[in-house]
Amino acid sequence: MSTRLLNCDVMAKHESEPDYQLRCAFEKHLQSLNGCHYAYFVTHKGLDVKPRIISNYPERWLRAYRAANYHLIDPVINHGLKCVAPFSWREALEAKESAQSDDVFALSQKYQISMGYTFNLHDSNGLFAALSICNTERRVDFEQVMQQRAAEIQMTLIQFHNSLTATFAPNELFPASADTSLSDREMGVLKWVVMGKAYREIAAMHAISVRTVKFHMSNVVHKLQVRNAKQAVYKAVSLGLV
Repeated sequence: MSTRLLNCDVMAKHESEPDYQLRCAFEKHLQSLNGCHYAYFVTHKGLDVKPRIISNYPERWLRAYRAANYHLIDPVINHGLKCVAPFSWREALEAKESAQSDDVFALSQKYQISMGYTFNLHDSNGLFAALSICNTERRVDFEQVMQQRAAEIQMTLIQFHNSLTATFAPNELFPASADTSLSDREMGVLKWVVMGKAYREIAAMHAISVRTVKFHMSNVVHKLQVRNAKQAVYKAVSLGLV
């Protein structure tokens, strides 16, 4: 891993300014791995959201990956969602549950992204993060090196993810779309429910009927893609909405 690849002097064409700043911050954490091709992936396990990806993979591949939502069938991501320990991509392919997973690797091979190692993190906010290191140089000792440096790389992932979530709340990392964002009244009702207030108490405080309170909570349940108010409370707290 000697070729210099960690360089944030220039903002990539596909990057927004915030993502460029995040990439620069992340690459500072990766200095000890200078020369690697990497991808940091983070998503919310309980919501249908676009993942955030910080990577120095080829721009064309990153654009194609995002546009086609390949994370939904990516065997590395799907395997990581079920794992805690680091794993090789070979293990992920062996454990794949869908033939569609082969399509992702067939396309990524064009960019020499087909062999690598992934480190996982599942946090208390319901976020899943993965740091993938790609063996673009086809080093025969790659897996051995990854295993030897596993503790160091895992800590790099933890430190950056901790810094990221200390700076941005989950709802800032994954903004709700216009049709799923909560209204001011829905947020007001939800906050009181989170605090343990009964519907009749909330109705009295807002000068509305209990039926109206239930209506607002029903909308909250629908927008947060859960089944009931209890699950809505848990998800709202984990997302940092309240």
